[in-house]
Amino acid sequence: MLNTTRPCEPPSSGFSFENTRRNMVLEGSLADQGFSAPKARKTGTTIAGLMFKDGVILGADTRATDDMVVADKNCEKIHYIAPKIYCCGAGVAADAVVTTQMMSSNVELHTLSTGRPPVVAMVTRQLKQMLYRYQGKIGSSLIVGGVDVTGPQLYAVYPHGSYDRLPFLTMGSGAMAAVAVFEDRFKPNMELEEAKGLVREAITAGIFCDLGSGSNVDLCVITQAGVQYLRAFDKPAEKGLREGDYRYKPGTTAVLSKTVTPLTLDVVDESVHLMDTQ
Repeated sequence: MLNTTRPCEPPSSGFSFENTRRNMVLEGSLADQGFSAPKARKTGTTIAGLMFKDGVILGADTRATDDMVVADKNCEKIHYIAPKIYCCGAGVAADAVVTTQMMSSNVELHTLSTGRPPVVAMVTRQLKQMLYRYQGKIGSSLIVGGVDVTGPQLYAVYPHGSYDRLPFLTMGSGAMAAVAVFEDRFKPNMELEEAKGLVREAITAGIFCDLGSGSNVDLCVITQAGVQYLRAFDKPAEKGLREGDYRYKPGTTAVLSKTVTPLTLDVVDESVHLMDTQ
């Protein structure tokens, strides 16, 4: 039987890493010539999630960076998965967007096929299986939160496929500053306004303590009643107004003394060059 499939044919959809071996060969040839291959660039984000009395609150900053350049000041990092399930993405912005779009499509197909609403554990399982299949080549660190038939749920999914289930979570380059705020002030069964303020303070700590995080604070409040997506909930790093005029009028500073020193010059050589105008 004739085999018509091509082993190197890229997949029709999803991620494709067929150039991985080619890149390894190119890196080896560059090293032989004394050159170094490009290195992975630093990414920056602060995302957080918290379980409160009636549901889950997700938070994220809005700065997207390209190495040391701020590429976008108002990037949307909280992504839709299902009507009451959302996901925060850190790491490579394009990977997070495509991963959440694929997962949202798969969850919708699963819902139509089974006739049952999705649960957060199912979404988390599909995400970690997909990320484990690519062995960390998808640079997405995700916080999945939502409310289903079992109540509020909050998970963290790492790029290699491992996951955590905790009452509060932080990820990204500003995670250390954000988790310090949670560990200091978190309480079980918090009220809505208190929980929103705590998530805002955690993201703000990441913004001020991490160069890769910045701009605004986005919040997403998920309860059994519905979802409230709060874009630009707070602007902690907003540029302030200049309160003073720093242009001084001439004569403001008094001249205490004035000295003029003449310079004596001796002409050593002098020559004249005529310009050819023909």
